[in-house]
Amino acid sequence: MVVATVATVLALTGAATALPSTSPDPRTTAAAKAKIRPQLQTQLSAQESPVDFWVYFDAKADLAEASTIKDWNARGAAVAKALRRAADESQRAVRAELAASGVTHQSFWATNAIKVTGGADLAERLAARSEVSSLLPSFKVEPPPVTKGVSRQAVDAVEWGVANINADDVWNQFGVRGEDITVASIDTGVQFDHPALMRQYRGNKGDGVFDHNYNWFDAAGTCGGAPCDGDGHGTHTMGTMVGDDGDGNQIGVAPRARWIAANGCCPNDAALISSGQWLLEPTDLNGQNPDASKRPHVINNSWGTTTPSDAPFLEDISLAWTASGIFGVWANGNNGSACQTSGSPGSRKINYSVGAYDSDHAIAPFSSRGAGQDGEIKPNVAAPGVNVRSSTPGSTYANLNGTSMAAPHVAGAIALVWSAASSIVGDIDATRSLLDGTAVDSPNSQCGGTDDDNNAFGEGRLDALALMRQAPRGATGRIGGTVSDAGTAKPLPGATVTITGPVSREVTTDADGAYQSGALPLGSYTIGVRSYGYASGAAQAQVREGATTTADVTLVPQPMKTVSGTVTDGSGHGWPLYAKVLISGYPLGPIFTDPVTGRFSVRLPASASYTMQVTAQYPGYQPARRTFELGGADLVQDAALAVDESACTAPGYRFSGVSEDFDDWADTGTRNGWQNSGRPGWRLDNPGYRPVPQGGDGRFAIADSASGAGKRFDTSLTSPVIDLSGDASPQLTFHTSYYPRDAGQRADVDVSTDGGRTWKTVWRQTGNHAFGQVTLPLPQAAGRRDVRIRFHYQGRDAWWWAVDNVFVGTRACRPVEGGLVLGFVDDRDTGAPVYATVARTAQPREAGTGVTTPVDPALDDGLYWVFSSALGSTEFTAGAPGYQTGTATIPVRRDTVVTHDWSLVRAGG
Repeated sequence: MVVATVATVLALTGAATALPSTSPDPRTTAAAKAKIRPQLQTQLSAQESPVDFWVYFDAKADLAEASTIKDWNARGAAVAKALRRAADESQRAVRAELAASGVTHQSFWATNAIKVTGGADLAERLAARSEVSSLLPSFKVEPPPVTKGVSRQAVDAVEWGVANINADDVWNQFGVRGEDITVASIDTGVQFDHPALMRQYRGNKGDGVFDHNYNWFDAAGTCGGAPCDGDGHGTHTMGTMVGDDGDGNQIGVAPRARWIAANGCCPNDAALISSGQWLLEPTDLNGQNPDASKRPHVINNSWGTTTPSDAPFLEDISLAWTASGIFGVWANGNNGSACQTSGSPGSRKINYSVGAYDSDHAIAPFSSRGAGQDGEIKPNVAAPGVNVRSSTPGSTYANLNGTSMAAPHVAGAIALVWSAASSIVGDIDATRSLLDGTAVDSPNSQCGGTDDDNNAFGEGRLDALALMRQAPRGATGRIGGTVSDAGTAKPLPGATVTITGPVSREVTTDADGAYQSGALPLGSYTIGVRSYGYASGAAQAQVREGATTTADVTLVPQPMKTVSGTVTDGSGHGWPLYAKVLISGYPLGPIFTDPVTGRFSVRLPASASYTMQVTAQYPGYQPARRTFELGGADLVQDAALAVDESACTAPGYRFSGVSEDFDDWADTGTRNGWQNSGRPGWRLDNPGYRPVPQGGDGRFAIADSASGAGKRFDTSLTSPVIDLSGDASPQLTFHTSYYPRDAGQRADVDVSTDGGRTWKTVWRQTGNHAFGQVTLPLPQAAGRRDVRIRFHYQGRDAWWWAVDNVFVGTRACRPVEGGLVLGFVDDRDTGAPVYATVARTAQPREAGTGVTTPVDPALDDGLYWVFSSALGSTEFTAGAPGYQTGTATIPVRRDTVVTHDWSLVRAGG
């Protein structure tokens, strides 16, 4: 799956100059600076050379009525015209000034933005303009991290994924293979003359003649006048949509659909956006004579961020596609198997994303899980994505793994159903409802949700045959109406409307409480409605040809009661915890506790059973789950979360004993009370370029002949005094690699219980190699206060001995005396959140870094927390790239949360 990540992009060729001043100096205007996103502010302050960034404008085209235009060609033209007009009018003055000043820029209309190359002065001047809404950094696109599958000697008559979603049954039972539908991809390109793809290419005019106008967009500038694919990813995904060579390679879901393509997924952000724009209104090869009638019906997007993200990449273009009647399909990401790993744009509510499963119907380990934006269930649906065989450049075939491979199965299935049911072509809501309602339920409780809609499979596994059976083929009509409160007549937005009859649909009421079914076969239907806080309601309706039957439903409110509680640490400190509370049946997303008090409160319908899961937002705590009955009175549900003792990573906890990983040591020095003595001494710079000790990581200590100290070794690395008075059964563990030349050298581990006056050897190696983790019981050190450990290397013609991750103690996870400090960090001038590192000045290892809180609507970004083992008035520092370091004295209290907010000043400000 291709990746979009926020990153610095190299400046374009040519110098950028500041625009002439046409308004008061924006550097004195906090509101203008606030338009510049923090990531871009950091880039501009850190680089002297110009950078690429995006200037977005406030003006938006009104596309609300586009879906009412029934003619396909007229609908596309109307959307493109409205977008062009809004961009032209709002950008005109800025474009003129940029051009007059020689500033490198590129203008777009599908998203109302201009990509500009310049510095901080230019950015601040543009931000001061009233028509400009925001300035964002450029983002970089990386190659798709799909993996190779396992090739099979025998090729299936129909590829397993195509058969698994029952696409071949659709061909045989309905005689439909995607006729009259055009699919497209934004990907790495396509080998247009691949045997499995050549017949389906819309530019194929027959008799060996090809016309690439309106059928190919070379966004990358690497292919010239004909489609090509230097990577293979795009040829593979296109093959899964439409591939069939007529000679036994039936790799595509809709083999008689036509295809066009743009290779915008890999070069840069402008290529992605220009590709999305071109597909709204394709042009000839010269970029001239745009024609919206030639836009595709379905666009596959097997790309997205490689890290979990809810960032609104291509949001405007996704909305424009929908307004134009184009169905965009997105891969959900290959960031699994953890929860909340969906990649953007697939993680966004408006986008339909796809997870991946294997031939045994098990969710793929790599398949990203939800939730997505604002707690949205993600993916929306799952499709085959493991060991998928499809076309690759060179007229070959290959097996690949990824949600990139799953998404085109869905795109092909949409082509099938739109080919058979012309009444829903361009009806995105109705098609999404069909996909959701016909997916095969696939229970998975790993990341939340229900058996029929969860954050691993979404609504379930794609089923093209069920999709076709539910599609409104032949004469159709519609059902619509309003859902309202029975007592107040107030419209109820967000109510779920289930329509059951000859086919089934599920839709949601809009902001005015209204719903529309989309096209339905003729017949009698039952309308069931449910909304949070209300008893269910129902109505009956008869669908007649060409008509919309009105079926309004009123719902009776249920009595509501308050469930509240406090979430605290349950392993010793007892302080309040910032936590996420998920309650079954509560549709408004997760509830979050107050980070300072740990309290939460929510109103729920009474006389019902609920399951509550509480998850700390700090690392190292075990989640808690409980079931409760809510009767006729308010209820208190407190939760004390236990620390995960196996990891012991919660703030304010550590394993008893002493550990040393050497990661913060200087090349030849020591830290934390350790002593380095003898000849040639222990080093941290790995002078002989030896491998990390087996099981170790990062830096490690090594005594090495490569240090140039001659053939004679006698050197010791000795720990500080360790108090084991509270440990009844301590042990020593460390990772090691010991390479002797012969028996003429010796590696000893010695223990002292009297502070280093006397020593006892507990481990010795001479002529034999030793690797991996060593664990040594230390019964002689139990209950002793003055324990020291010594790594002693000696002998002639020695080679090397490396040590890492030393630990002495019992590995019991225990609370450390201290308190928790938390708060927010922002920019003093703009108020924008700053992702700073806050640390205790005297102990930088006690530090916390600001985080984003996108799912919690009550909290701004920039929240930090840090544990302090020092009590009373304690000095802390806060720093971030591009900002001056701030200091403050904070009164830390034992087992208590204290708050302190920071406002940082920009460097040079």
